[in-house]
Amino acid sequence: MPTFNYKARDEAGKPIIGVIDSPNRAIVADKLRAMGYFVINIDEQKAAAPTLDIDIFDKLSRVTNRDLVIFNNQLATMISSGLTLVTSLGILSQQIESKKLKEVISKVRDDVESGSSFSAALAKYPKVFSPLFINMVNAGETGGALDEILRRLATFAEQSEEISNNVKTALTYPVLIIIVAVSVVLFLVMGVFPKFEMLFKGMGVELPMPTQILLNVSHWLRTKWHFFIAGIVLFTVFFVRYRKTSVGKYNIDLLILKIPVFGELMKKAMISRFARTLGTLISSGVPILQSLRIVETTVGNEAMVKIVSVIADNVNRGESMASPLRNNKILPPMVGHMVSVGEESGTLDTILNKIADFYDSEVASMVKRLSAIIEPVLLIFIGGIVGLIALALFLPMFNLVRIIQ
Repeated sequence: MPTFNYKARDEAGKPIIGVIDSPNRAIVADKLRAMGYFVINIDEQKAAAPTLDIDIFDKLSRVTNRDLVIFNNQLATMISSGLTLVTSLGILSQQIESKKLKEVISKVRDDVESGSSFSAALAKYPKVFSPLFINMVNAGETGGALDEILRRLATFAEQSEEISNNVKTALTYPVLIIIVAVSVVLFLVMGVFPKFEMLFKGMGVELPMPTQILLNVSHWLRTKWHFFIAGIVLFTVFFVRYRKTSVGKYNIDLLILKIPVFGELMKKAMISRFARTLGTLISSGVPILQSLRIVETTVGNEAMVKIVSVIADNVNRGESMASPLRNNKILPPMVGHMVSVGEESGTLDTILNKIADFYDSEVASMVKRLSAIIEPVLLIFIGGIVGLIALALFLPMFNLVRIIQ
């Protein structure tokens, strides 16, 4: 999806600079007007000409989530201690370990010293600082609570990293086991089984159905392997192209949420990310409509993006957030009811953070249960497959012994 740099002014006339992902320039303009901004300029970011050295350097020196957490905490401590922003950035540009972040912070410091706002200077580096980060810093500058906002960002990043690590932990082990299982089966079918083929032909006995099926599969894989590889390549190309379309991305993301067990895990992590991001933005003073538009770009699932888009339209019309959260087939009713209570009581940010905390604990608990259950299940599954292959290998020999006797 294209990325656009925009310049606008808010209702008070204050200049706003930011970055937003959108299919086209017209949609960007509509979103900015919906936020109450007067649009000055919208430019599409042009992709830099790819070079091997730069790509490799960027991948090796990318700014990690942990780097940003450390940066936020250190900058917040310095500012709350009375140091100026320029001085704090100058100190951090010398002591930060990440070479990439050190270079970026040094340039940001130069821009701030030249008169640019901190958020505008950060907006020049969308690959390092997300729209969430930039807009929260902007809110902190406006409200005079930049140190508090930076601490919130650090806490938010730590919590997001924890939930992300929990999901990765739950998914990595099964994937590795499945890869090993497929490798073992292919080795047996293509490497071991052919050595028994001549022996089976010389026996002069009728082969059992499991043995005959494995022989046919082994023969096909050894003689038509190029069709197998071509099929995988074609499927991958089709999947990637389909995933890039709006319909394909929505259908695949929706399908992921419906996968037994793991889909439920992904859904809980998605709800946590949505609630945590929105709650953090609202509590930091970012207008609710602007917060929802930011959440659209960070929630990470197209099915949830559509729900957030409907919520934003409702808020723009002066209606409740809770209705779209209750009237969908993806989110549990509890989320909508809790948001409704938060809206009525004026504690929406607190309620959203409580929802996030609840689902964080649900994800952590689910990961522990999966770790305890999935290992024996997968081992039994792999053992069963290997056992069936071994049975297919030895059944003809049992039949031959029976005939001889």
